[in-house]
Amino acid sequence: MWGSKKTRILAAMSTGQAEANPQPADPPARPLPRWSLVLVAGLHALIFAWAGAKLAWSEWSSFTIVCYLLALGHALTAVAAGARLRALAPIWRVSSAFGLIVLGWLAWELTSAASYLAGLYGSLGEGIGAGLLAVIGLVALLSLPISAWGLAATWRRAYNGGAAAATTVLLCVWTLGALGQAEDAHAELVPLPGEFELVDRHDPGVQNSVVEALLFAEMSGRIEHWGVLPEVPTEGPIEKVEGGYRHAKLRVPSLYTVAPIACVPDPASDESVAVVTYMVLSEKPSARPDEVAAVEPVTRCLRAAPDQIVAEIVSLIASEALRAPVKIDVISGVAPLRSRVPALDMFSLRPGLDGVCDEHHCLMPWQLVALDQFTANEPLPFVPDFRVGVSAVELRAALGFEVPEDVLRFDREQRRPARLERLIEAGKATPRPADVESWQLIDGLTRIETLSYMVTRNGLFTSLVRMHKREVRLSQRSLDQARVAADMHIAKAQLKDGRFRYTLDPFTGAQELNNWNLPRQAGTTLVMCELGNDARRTRRVGGLSLKFMARHARPTGELIPLTKRRRAEQADLGSTALPAIAFASCREHVGDKHDRTFAGMTRFLLAMQREDGSFYPLYDLAGGHVIDGPEPMYAGGQAIFALSLAEKLALEQPDAAAAAGLPSAEVLNEAVERAMAFYTGPYWATFVRDFFWLEENWHCLAARASLDHHRNDAYERYCIDYMTYKARLVLDESADVAREFYGGYSFGNILTPVNTPAAGFGEGMAAAIALKRARGEDVEADIEQMRDVIEFLLRQQWNKDNCFACTPHRTVVGGFSESMSAPEIRIDYTQHAWSALGHGGDWIYDQLPALAPGEE
Repeated sequence: MWGSKKTRILAAMSTGQAEANPQPADPPARPLPRWSLVLVAGLHALIFAWAGAKLAWSEWSSFTIVCYLLALGHALTAVAAGARLRALAPIWRVSSAFGLIVLGWLAWELTSAASYLAGLYGSLGEGIGAGLLAVIGLVALLSLPISAWGLAATWRRAYNGGAAAATTVLLCVWTLGALGQAEDAHAELVPLPGEFELVDRHDPGVQNSVVEALLFAEMSGRIEHWGVLPEVPTEGPIEKVEGGYRHAKLRVPSLYTVAPIACVPDPASDESVAVVTYMVLSEKPSARPDEVAAVEPVTRCLRAAPDQIVAEIVSLIASEALRAPVKIDVISGVAPLRSRVPALDMFSLRPGLDGVCDEHHCLMPWQLVALDQFTANEPLPFVPDFRVGVSAVELRAALGFEVPEDVLRFDREQRRPARLERLIEAGKATPRPADVESWQLIDGLTRIETLSYMVTRNGLFTSLVRMHKREVRLSQRSLDQARVAADMHIAKAQLKDGRFRYTLDPFTGAQELNNWNLPRQAGTTLVMCELGNDARRTRRVGGLSLKFMARHARPTGELIPLTKRRRAEQADLGSTALPAIAFASCREHVGDKHDRTFAGMTRFLLAMQREDGSFYPLYDLAGGHVIDGPEPMYAGGQAIFALSLAEKLALEQPDAAAAAGLPSAEVLNEAVERAMAFYTGPYWATFVRDFFWLEENWHCLAARASLDHHRNDAYERYCIDYMTYKARLVLDESADVAREFYGGYSFGNILTPVNTPAAGFGEGMAAAIALKRARGEDVEADIEQMRDVIEFLLRQQWNKDNCFACTPHRTVVGGFSESMSAPEIRIDYTQHAWSALGHGGDWIYDQLPALAPGEE
């Protein structure tokens, strides 16, 4: 009872004190927004739903799932606000908090990825890293305001000092984690022969120089000359020839092998590791004894103390190798791989520089290039030729894993969004295999770094980088050899009917013959007729190609357009414009036999011209009228080029032009002038001209072709301005990229430069230099830059010294692959490169030494 009374007294005292010192009342709750929230949240829901559906190429990735959850949260918030549901406050609060969590997660993933790329790719990785960090800012701009709004409107609890302290700790952990990610990208060093200063041990250039010098010295001392090695037996069966008999010469296989080798380096070991591939007599008869020598490549793994590994390499070559090319890879570093996100996993191996191992076997960097492992992804559906990066599934298959066929198909489809969309529409997409995720992770694989060397079939020891010579010294001889090799490559790529082969795999010899088109055929023919080194070969190749294209003429009254398909209902501008240039340019080699066809093509181009000087894209063959629409890229410049050449013929040979039915010089002059006025006026008279141009090379070539008979100041300036813009994109020492990239086009070190853009720059700059010379302008800087481009192209061309793995069954020498990481050779890659070597090389030729040091 006393306790009860005491309780009542204390309670009364407490109540009295409370009344005497009343606590501040909670402020009245503010009404939550309605239509403004519906609009903002609904818009965010649409944005995140689109991001989940479109941005990630892999199906149901973590990013996709998170985006869909965010979209769901924002959609529920919008619905709750619109319907004024009581649950709006908790829904909005949870959605806002989740948005901040996702922002933090994404920021961490992108920060760690940026740090990793910076560590792996150097300066360009830093640039890409900065871009990834900029993405964080964009995501924060999208997520942070609505999340802060939602928490401020629905959560009344104030933040305390502990939150600030926790934030500081989080930032410290974040920074240390990012530094750790950068360190993860650095390979753990494998012992190398030679002595290094501590700072130089991590420098690939220094590593290469030291090991190269040791190998060369040891090889020179142990192997007196390459001729002491056993000769490859190349004498085949006796065959009858004019004037008697002789042994047929057998083809020698290359060192191409895709078999993984059991040579996984152990970074804890004190041993150096090298992989040597060379030629030996085959243990079994040749499958084609009348054509191919009975030899085969073998690969050996060598492990030895650093001061013994070089001697072991040379001893192996001296005791087992035949007199043929030898490939040497010295492993310099290892780095276990860890999956992050698919978009970044594809860059986990540096193209042409890194090999890969599983627990038991390895593939060298050149083998991965030969297997086309660095072009597994097509992330931009609207740019089908943009192929980059690796696939963990494909890597495991190459290493010998028994990857299920449905996993391979599914992975390939997912990495090619454009093809996947077509398969889905047709109901033929591969269903998602249950265990596909375990195959798609790169965890369990190891990246290896190597130093690359080779000995040519003639015993020349050289250092390689990404399968090409590390250093190429420009000389008149090396430039002449490159031009002749390109000429012969194109000549041997021509089929009996006059077509040019489209693609060639330089390692397997697989080729694509049917995927041809008239512009590409004509462009190759044009370069042959402009730059052919042998008059008979040029006449034969050019004449056969013109004859082939002439069979595709489709006369329509006085007009003669060309079409690929005989029953085509429409003729496009480009399929006649570029062939017309080829017909005009080859006339000096084949004579006037195609003049009437060329005249009809010229009349067709005139009929395709609009009043403002531009050109219609299509012509209705049945109806006999033009079809309006956007002008196709390149075709406008090609049309001006063709019409200008027709004008030149009408001026210089009026009788022959009249006999062929070519329009008069006055008519052609007016058409050319009107077209030039359009492209230098309304076509690109926009604000972005000071910052960005489209592909306008053909206008430069047309302006150069018009120098002798149709000068137009504005048109010439148009080309010069365009090439001034493009000159800023050529990589050089100031770009802080790998030395082998100088003279090429690329986004730094991650994407290897594609050869055709560099060649196209050389073509365009050669024309711009001609224009500037005619105008009395300074060209010294342009010529200096041309040297870099020509040197880059010489490094990229396949030749007898770097073609150690090339098929002996096709003419690879002289050709150009897409890039150092994409081996496919296309006829237009070689065409553009030869044009740059020819026209661009002429501007630097007299400045070059006759022979470079070391040339004989």
